[in-house]
Amino acid sequence: MTQPVRDLVAAAGQLLTPPPGTLPGLTPALEPGLTPALEPALTPGLRARAAAALLRLALDEAMDDFWRSTSPGMVHSRGRTKALCLEWYASPSVARRWYVVRSALSAACHHHTYELPPTPAEVRAWHADVTELLRAMPSDTAAVRP
Repeated sequence: MTQPVRDLVAAAGQLLTPPPGTLPGLTPALEPGLTPALEPALTPGLRARAAAALLRLALDEAMDDFWRSTSPGMVHSRGRTKALCLEWYASPSVARRWYVVRSALSAACHHHTYELPPTPAEVRAWHADVTELLRAMPSDTAAVRP
């Protein structure tokens, strides 16, 4: 089951904005009887990585929605193939930005022992890029190029 794209982007935005009254990175006072292992560990880094995963899923869902309305057979193609063919239906700048942002989000979603996790500021910038890309994605099925 998939969520609507706008719900995924909204959920990512909520993860990047901690609820008022909480300080990022600090855990609330423990209730009596709770051990530190049971306290919620939603650190800013974990929030950023979860938001990156939601944003990447939103881009993938938007791409699948686009291909479903344009050429349903493309929905079953690999992500790289969809991205390469997008250039023929959207402007080349939109296709390139989609590929760059999706690649960055994909790298941010994977744990590497030799790389630092994405910072919340990086994911906020990608959130803005995804929001703008979703607005720029073509909604009609007319190809940009002849």
